Amino acid sequence: MKNPAENPRRWFRNMLWRAFPSPSEHDLTVKAAGVLDVSPRQVKNWLREEHDASLRYVMAVIAIAGAEIVFGRIEGRK
Repeated sequence: MKNPAENPRRWFRNMLWRAFPSPSEHDLTVKAAGVLDVSPRQVKNWLREEHDASLRYVMAVIAIAGAEIVFGRIEGRK
């Protein structure tokens, strides 16, 4: 997706996967819920594009995803 404004829920879902690399939706849900201090059900709703995230959570996930990208490159991951 080139423009996040076209589908913000999908964009946020993709950012969650980038910020919390996990082998399954369940694992990602548990990780993200603990870090973001929300219920696992809330994370699942975001992953399934059922609800919008508030700016507070969008900014937190962007910061975490950015750090994940930087450290991944330092470690030689793509």
